[in-house]
Amino acid sequence: MPVPEFTWSTYEVLAPRESRLRAPAVAPDLAAAQQTVMVELPDLTEWPSPLDKARILLDSAAEVEHALMVQYLYAAYSLKDAGEVTDTAQATALDDSSSEAWPHVLLGIAREEMGHLLTVQNLLLLLGLAPNFEREDFPPRKDLYPFALHLEPLSQRSLAKYILAEAPADAEGIDDIVELAQESAPTTINRVGVLYGLLGLVFSTEGDVQQGASGHEEWDALMRELAPAAYEQSAPETWHLPDVAFHGQSAPRQADPDDWQVGGLRVHRVADRAAALQAIRDVGEQGEGPTSEGEQSHFGRFLGIFRGGAGVPPFPAAGDWVATRDVPTDPKVDLDISEPRTRRWAELADLRYALLLGFVEHYLLTEADARPILTAWIFAEMRSRLGFMARELTTMPRGAAEAAGRVAAAPFALPSVLHLADDAAGWAVHRERTEAAIAKVEEMRAEDGAEKTNPYLADLLASDRARLTFIDTGAIAPETSFARDIAPLFRPKDVTHMIANSSLDLSQYGPVRENAADIARRLVSRGRPMPPRPDQPWTKVQIALFERWIAEGHPE
Repeated sequence: MPVPEFTWSTYEVLAPRESRLRAPAVAPDLAAAQQTVMVELPDLTEWPSPLDKARILLDSAAEVEHALMVQYLYAAYSLKDAGEVTDTAQATALDDSSSEAWPHVLLGIAREEMGHLLTVQNLLLLLGLAPNFEREDFPPRKDLYPFALHLEPLSQRSLAKYILAEAPADAEGIDDIVELAQESAPTTINRVGVLYGLLGLVFSTEGDVQQGASGHEEWDALMRELAPAAYEQSAPETWHLPDVAFHGQSAPRQADPDDWQVGGLRVHRVADRAAALQAIRDVGEQGEGPTSEGEQSHFGRFLGIFRGGAGVPPFPAAGDWVATRDVPTDPKVDLDISEPRTRRWAELADLRYALLLGFVEHYLLTEADARPILTAWIFAEMRSRLGFMARELTTMPRGAAEAAGRVAAAPFALPSVLHLADDAAGWAVHRERTEAAIAKVEEMRAEDGAEKTNPYLADLLASDRARLTFIDTGAIAPETSFARDIAPLFRPKDVTHMIANSSLDLSQYGPVRENAADIARRLVSRGRPMPPRPDQPWTKVQIALFERWIAEGHPE
C-alpha cells in the first residue's frame, strides 16, 4: 500500500495517579488523585471517518505483526548452537532443547506474532476489508511502525529495540535499555501498544469507553485515558465505528482458532464488536502485558533475555562473547550471497516463503473443503520447510574462502505478486510457485552431485509433485497422500531423532505405515509425546489429517 506520512502530536490530559500512560521517567504526584499526562498520538485527521481510521490502523497493524515476526525469526536463526560455545552458562542460553533458552523463547514469540497477524486479518474481514500480508520493507517507513525493519543478528542493541517497542508506557527500570534502543535507531521507537490502544478506541462506542465495557480494569482505564487526547484531535463521532460497520457473516472466512492451536498461538475469530474488542485487548496484552492468561508478555520475555536469570546469563554486550553466527544484515540474494550452492538454497527458501504466504491468504479466501489441506500445507511450510532452510543457511558460506566464518541467512524476500484475487486465482498462483520450487530443486540436484542423494530434497520434490497433482485435479482430493500430506508433517529433526532412538525412518512410507497406530498414540500422549518437549505438539488439524490417512488405508 502507499506509505503515508504521519505526524505525532502531544496532548495534555488528566489521568489517574497510577496511569499506564505516565512516562516511566516522570514520578507521579502521590498527593493528587489525578495528574497531567502528556499523550503522544499519530495525527489521523486525514482519515476522517471511523472506518477510514480502522482501515489505516489495521493495515498498519498487519504490516507491523508481519515485520516483527520475520525479524524475531531471523534473530532466532542467527544464534549459535550450544555446541559452538564452551562456557556452561552460555551453552544453557543457546540450548534449543530447553524452554528457557533464547532460541526457544524467540521462536515462541515469533509464533505468537503469527497469531496476532491472523487475528488482525480476521478484524479486517469483520469490517468487509481485504486481508493484508504486506509488511514494512527496507527502505520505506511508515511512522506508525515501531522502528525500521531490519533483518539482523540478535544483539543487545536490536534486543533493546524489541523491548522498547513491546514495552508498556509505565515500564520501570529500563532506562539503560531505552538509551541503548534510541542509539540503535535513527528515529523515535514507537510502542506497538499505542497502535492497539487506538484500535481499541475505534472499535468501541463512546459509551463503552466511559462505562468500561470490556470488564478488564486496566484496559478500560487505558481507553478512558486515551479518549480525551483523541477527542482533542477530532470529534468523538470520527473515532467510533457504528454498528453497521461490522460484517458478522464474514466469520466463516476468518481464521478458525481450532486450526491454529499450537503453543501460544492464539487466534481470535470475531463476529461482532464485543469479540473484536476482546481480540484487540488480548493482542495488546500478549505484547506488553500484564496478561489475563497469566503468561509472560513479549516485553517480559525479551527483558528476561536481556537481563538474564535462572541460570541463563544476560545477553552479551558488544565486545563480550559472541552469541550469534556471522550472518548478514538485510540479506539480498543477488548482492550478499555469491557461493553458488548457498545461493540456490536461499532462492529455494524465498520460494517456500512465497508459498507459505499464498497458502495463508488463500485459507482466508475460502470456506471450502480445501481449508484442512491448506492448513496442513501452512504448517508443513512453517515447520518442515522454511524453518529448516533458514537454519541450514546459517551453516553455509556466503561467498569465497577468504570470507571464512561469514555465513548466509534466509532473505525472507516478499514475492513480486503478494495478494490473491480469489479462490481460483489462489490455485493458479500455488501451481506457478510450486512449479518454480520443483524447478529449483531439480536445478540444485543437477548442479551439485551431493544434492542428488540429499534425502530432504528428494522428499521435498515428491511432496511438491503430489501437490501439483492435487491442484491439477481441480483441488478435489478423494483421499490423502503420504507424499503430499503426511511426510511434510515430520520435520528433519523429527526424522533424525526417531532414526537415532527408535530406528524408525519417518521419511519413508513403509515404516510410517507399519507404525502408524503407535505414532498416532504418541501424538496425543502425555507420557512419551511426539514430538518430545519442549517442541510444540501437532495441532488438531495435523492430528486429524494423520488419523484420516490411517482411516483411508494409508494411501501412498
